[in-house]
Amino acid sequence: MFDKHTLSLYKRLLTYIKPHWKVVLITLIALAIAAAMEPMMPALLKPLVDDSLIGKDADAIVQIPLLIMLVFIVKGIAEYASKVTSEWVAHKAILAIRSEMFAKMNNLPQQVHHDYSTGKLLSKVTYDVPQVGASLSQAWIIIIRDTLIILGLLGFLLYTSWQLTLMMIVIGPVIAFIIDRASRLMRQSSKEMQNSMGELTQRLEEGLNGHKEIKIYGAESYEQQRFHDTAENLRQHTMAVVKVSAANVPLVQMLAAIALAGVLYVASLMSAQDLFTPGEFIAFITAMAMIFEPIRRLTNINATIQKGMAASESIFELLDQPEEPDTGTRTLDTPEGKIAFQNVSFTYAGSNRPALENLTLTLPAKQTTALVGQSGSGKTTLANLITRFYQPQEGQILIDQTPISEVELHNLRDQIAYVSQNVILFNDTLAANIAYGQKDIPEERIIQAAKSAHAWEFIEKLPNGLQTIVGDQGSSLSGGQRQRIAIARAFLKNAPILIMDEATSALDNQSEKMIQIAMNELRQNRTVIIIAHRLSTIESADQIVVLEQGRLAELGTHQNLLEQKGIYAKLYQQGHDIDE
Repeated sequence: MFDKHTLSLYKRLLTYIKPHWKVVLITLIALAIAAAMEPMMPALLKPLVDDSLIGKDADAIVQIPLLIMLVFIVKGIAEYASKVTSEWVAHKAILAIRSEMFAKMNNLPQQVHHDYSTGKLLSKVTYDVPQVGASLSQAWIIIIRDTLIILGLLGFLLYTSWQLTLMMIVIGPVIAFIIDRASRLMRQSSKEMQNSMGELTQRLEEGLNGHKEIKIYGAESYEQQRFHDTAENLRQHTMAVVKVSAANVPLVQMLAAIALAGVLYVASLMSAQDLFTPGEFIAFITAMAMIFEPIRRLTNINATIQKGMAASESIFELLDQPEEPDTGTRTLDTPEGKIAFQNVSFTYAGSNRPALENLTLTLPAKQTTALVGQSGSGKTTLANLITRFYQPQEGQILIDQTPISEVELHNLRDQIAYVSQNVILFNDTLAANIAYGQKDIPEERIIQAAKSAHAWEFIEKLPNGLQTIVGDQGSSLSGGQRQRIAIARAFLKNAPILIMDEATSALDNQSEKMIQIAMNELRQNRTVIIIAHRLSTIESADQIVVLEQGRLAELGTHQNLLEQKGIYAKLYQQGHDIDE
């Protein structure tokens, strides 16, 4: 049940309950009291039979029932206390683990988010953690309590007849072998269960997020089959655990029953020869019968432990992932915003082709630079490197002559506002979404940002105004409204560097005109980087950078590039749009 690796995992899990050691101590005391009451029951049967029923002792007739009642009362109180306190400790540990996992997810490098599917990350928090919680709330309680009960009952049995007790103990090594073998099988099946649950969560998330595409393309049957196959895979792995667990307990009980039958036969012979009083015989048989229930619980809890250990491996795999490297010690207080790429090369993990190759480029301070190029040319990669979502393998990036690798990460990102083509809104109020990441922002500033982004005109018409809940991913708002909320967020942050991933692409013509006016205001006195998909929106940029397969192909103003009749001119003539 507990090999070296399992003990190591469980020891690490116990660190989450260590801060609550006082409550753990109360639990242990309650467990010890409850366990001590178990051998008291058969111990009281001897005087009940010999003194009360056979000997007709008047005092015993009154005292023994009262003592039995007292034992049950004490046992009940102790079991209640141990149950409540152990669950309290376990759920405190679950809270700590979930909080640590969420914090870890927020601090993981971008590559890890790329490698892990969202569904698998969700599964770790929603499925794996409760499995660990069961190990913390049930496993150690049952192990400690039932081990103490078994030791107490064994002590009573040895005291009553050590010869018969040794006959019963002889099956111990066989039972231990069965439990160890079952543990190995259940651990492997539990790991496969967790992987299947991650895939199932991923399928479910894809189905919910892509329900429109599924209907439009008539892929209901295809997605249903994919989900069914994944669910069936999970069912098979679950049944593998169930089969081993179900066979484990009866097998142990069968061996115990064989030992019990032998002991009963010998005990009956001893009683017939007056080597046992009737009370001792009944007490011994009762204690021996009672010992099988804690043995059954210990055997049964093995499945819970193995599921918890497999889940803890999954959780610790995530928690042990290295966080975003932040070796920076310098800060940018009031940067001008000049950004320079010096011989920068970057290749994504698993890719054979560099996303950027030996790129040398300067983005002037307080000017607008547009990035143009076909899909895969490196536009988004360039923005990801500025924000340090990824680190270049060669070369360096500087802001105002300071290498960004030397700048403290949070300070660097404080200097950058980002407006994405795919707007991310949180299921919170409009005010919270506009002031996202900032504390104690006066409402007047939020309203001003909304007005600057031309969002106030629809916000003030809503029944709850800024306190309106936007729904999951801003589902209660139109695409244009979501885009304007994201732009208002950038207005409020007022960072010296602004990255725009074609921020007006989701707007209708009327909204776009209003936003263009607002964006012209927002672009004043700051360094702006526009990832362009529609060339008509960047004609006024101070410089246009044309990227091709990660290299700088052309650089100039709109008019200059048209006159060169190169890549940009061809793209412009093709219809002003670039597929990203």
